[in-house]
Amino acid sequence: MACLLETPIRMSVLSEVTASSRHYVDRLFDPDPQKVLQGVIDMKNAVIGNNKQKANLIVLGAVPRLLYLLQQETSSTELKTECAVVLGSLAMGTENNVKSLLDCHIIPALLQGLLSLDLKFIEACLRCLRTIFTSPVTPEELLYTDATVIPHLMALLSKSRYTQEYICQIFSHCCKGPDHQTILFNHGAVQNIAHLLTSVSYKVRMQALKCFSVLAFENPQVSMTLVNVLVDGELLPQIFVKMLQRDKPIEMQLTSAKCLTYMCRAGAIRTDDNCIVLKTLPCLVRMCSKERLLEERVEGAETLAYLIEPDVELQRIASITDHLIAMLADYFKYPSSVSAITDIKRLDHDLKHAHELRQAAFKLYASLGANDEDIRKKVSLGEGRPPVLTASRQGVTPT
Repeated sequence: MACLLETPIRMSVLSEVTASSRHYVDRLFDPDPQKVLQGVIDMKNAVIGNNKQKANLIVLGAVPRLLYLLQQETSSTELKTECAVVLGSLAMGTENNVKSLLDCHIIPALLQGLLSLDLKFIEACLRCLRTIFTSPVTPEELLYTDATVIPHLMALLSKSRYTQEYICQIFSHCCKGPDHQTILFNHGAVQNIAHLLTSVSYKVRMQALKCFSVLAFENPQVSMTLVNVLVDGELLPQIFVKMLQRDKPIEMQLTSAKCLTYMCRAGAIRTDDNCIVLKTLPCLVRMCSKERLLEERVEGAETLAYLIEPDVELQRIASITDHLIAMLADYFKYPSSVSAITDIKRLDHDLKHAHELRQAAFKLYASLGANDEDIRKKVSLGEGRPPVLTASRQGVTPT
């Protein structure tokens, strides 16, 4: 019973379970292995993009049977691989789906599958694990329960670009504090992941970059190590700077800026280093421009606020870079009347991010004016002042 959906959801879903859904599960119990394999393949095709079908199959008990087949020594490698693919597809449904999979102890079964010698099966298990671990309902501690898992994942990094992408993504989502950073660092994460920054695969490079971002955050030990790591004759900070260039994807620019910011705040890079003053800071200011997506502007402003918070010289430089203070005034203009008229989806998007934009702007205002009275005057008197300050100066209570 542990693998079933929660009661209210289970009852609503059960009322819609179709005969065809039950047929898919019944085929998993056929005595003919080839018919079982075909049944799993047909199930895979049936659940793609169909959350209703996924929920139906979970309620009907497909998950325990799929896990049983995946772990049976007598199952063919092809059958095991297809089972892992279907389980991964089920995990891509709702959060309740993921909870049901976790209740069925899917993670230990998939981790056991990583001991296989078949690369396709390993990749299918990792893909499913990636989907589960990136869900907000999955406790990241489940990755660290068995002490043999992390070193084995490190060993699998060399197998293929898919293992590299999935494992790095798992690490970046499951590294949530100094304890996790220490575990990954002690098992050679820096050395094993560094060379992936030069991979021909963009996805691998990005996931490796995200790994370094979470590893370096508020961690002097990792950050001091990163500054001395060489990859193809180049130091890691130099590689990060190259990834800041305007011709690189925005996601890559932002994540590289985060890496350098965190290394700087951890004391591994001086605040007056050219890679901070001339590269990282201007990149983050660019991310605050109204040409960027709202999510990028939030991330850019918050990262810039963190970078300059303790350093008055960086605050002064930021305050005169690309009219940053005036630029921040736009953070309070969402949702805009234009988007309300022309695009309902855009309006909904703006509403969702309006609060985050304001929070990010106030964080950056606070960092800019933390130590310099002249900058505080620019914020309170200039054209970039927040509407709340404008209203208060005019004796108006903002609504």
